[in-house]
Amino acid sequence: MDKIKNIIRRIRACVVRILVCISNKPLFIRERILIIAPHPDDEVLGCSGLIQRSLKEGKAIDVVILSGGGKSHSGCCCIDEKELIESRRALSRTAAGILGLPLNHLHFLDYPDGEISFDCRETRKLKILIDKLRPKTIFIPHKGEGWNDHLAAGDIVKKFIGEDLCVELYEYCVWFWYYNTWNIDWKNACVLKMNRQEHTVKNRAIDTYIQPVAPCGRPWSGVLPKVFVGANRWKKELYFEIE
Repeated sequence: MDKIKNIIRRIRACVVRILVCISNKPLFIRERILIIAPHPDDEVLGCSGLIQRSLKEGKAIDVVILSGGGKSHSGCCCIDEKELIESRRALSRTAAGILGLPLNHLHFLDYPDGEISFDCRETRKLKILIDKLRPKTIFIPHKGEGWNDHLAAGDIVKKFIGEDLCVELYEYCVWFWYYNTWNIDWKNACVLKMNRQEHTVKNRAIDTYIQPVAPCGRPWSGVLPKVFVGANRWKKELYFEIE
């Protein structure tokens, strides 16, 4: 059954790529960008090309990672959650260095992994950070991610922004490539085409997260499905403008 599901996932990913590339609408990179990542690795899987291109163009860009990803070894071993979070954040810093993102543009909050919500006390800290950074464009996880923390992260930002026409919202794709989501806003799809160097750097950043292993022998970030990782290694990145 899993093999059949993975075949379907691969077919869907190919179909989505073909349909998106037909329109071929490029992503226009604006000033003062903020990427909201629910867990350590989402920013790399979904937005490595965007981060690199923004920095090359001299655009201000910040990344805030909402949780420490402390549940990535749930049911696996007895690694202390604090140690797990510290290790995953160390990987985030290493990945940021590979992408060229200055560490003072990488921000960590302490939302509980698996329980990100607007009612969490960390939401106030996120609001303060957004007000301080004053981004013109915010990137949030796609509404079809199929992962509660990803959906909640987007909902929190949408509540903050409301009817503020000065801030543009875009969705980026991570678990979008894994779940059988067809609720796709084709007309607002945008593609960022990475050049060879950018694509190589993105893959190095991905490897920074998925290759280092904890004492139990599993990656610090948990064992991610191969079909999921493979889909996110595409040489293009898919974004959706929210109207």
